[in-house]
Amino acid sequence: MQSFKTDPLICNYANNNYFHLSDYLTPSKKGVKGIILNFFASYCKPCKNELPVLNSLVDEFGKKGIKIVIIGYGEDFDKIKEMLNEIKVDKPIILSDVYSRIGAKYGVNGLPHTVFIGSDGKVKDIIRGELPNIEKVIREKAGKFLK
Repeated sequence: MQSFKTDPLICNYANNNYFHLSDYLTPSKKGVKGIILNFFASYCKPCKNELPVLNSLVDEFGKKGIKIVIIGYGEDFDKIKEMLNEIKVDKPIILSDVYSRIGAKYGVNGLPHTVFIGSDGKVKDIIRGELPNIEKVIREKAGKFLK
């Protein structure tokens, strides 16, 4: 896959604050090696299977400089938070893309949709849809950030 520069990601965060991708991917943020964006929805069964895996990787990846951000696609924050509470996902940065504008910039046309962004702000890889061994695949792709 050919990498491309991402647009500045600005998205609704908890308490009506905003998340700015540039806050994490700037020269002053030397410890950040990459960001994993995962688009999901509460009605998506494969997403519900995948999110606990991402949740389990947050601490380990964070120590290595990789941030995990999950984005509720086409749903408001309250709806996605309710679903995340049900499946006990609480560690990643959680955002809401209620109007699906951010997802459109990253080519979301099905869920789950996972985007790997390097410290240079370029998209390095994308996983579209469900994978049978998602933890292994995410570890392999995230490992490229560390090289």
